[in-house]
This record gives sequence, C-alpha cells and structure tokens, in this order.
Amino acid sequence: MASCPLQSECGLRANISMKEALRVWQSFYCEGSHTRCERFKLASAGMSVPVRLLPNGRLQDAQEQPIATPMPTPDGDSRAA
Repeated sequence: MASCPLQSECGLRANISMKEALRVWQSFYCEGSHTRCERFKLASAGMSVPVRLLPNGRLQDAQEQPIATPMPTPDGDSRAA
C-alpha cells in the first residue's frame, strides 16, 4: 500500500510528543491505509484540519499537548510546560 501523499505536510508529528505513539499512528494510517485517515480526508477536500484531530477522527486530549507548549495557569498566564 502506498504512503500518504500528504505525510510531509501533516501536522500530526507536531501534536504527538511520544515517539512510540506517533509510530503507531504512522504505521496504521500514514504508511498503511491513509484513505481512512480523517486528517487526510479533510485536507484532500480542501478543508482545514483541526490541530488536535487524530487520524481516527477523535480529538486529542488537551493534556496531551506537545512538550514546551505554553500551558495556561489558573491565573491566566501562559508558561512553558
């Protein structure tokens, strides 16, 4: 099966900080059945892809943000994680 033609421009890598988890997503969707990937479907249709959208169509939990992403504190300030 062919790799996803949009893999190099996909934002999935930036959203998954654990290399092992990213590898699972890439193996199943990017290098496997990319036509089943919800990110691919939206991008191919010319629609914007939500940053937190996972290939299976679910939204990534907010606490699973990439390392060094500013996290809001209770008082509203943003500080690096």
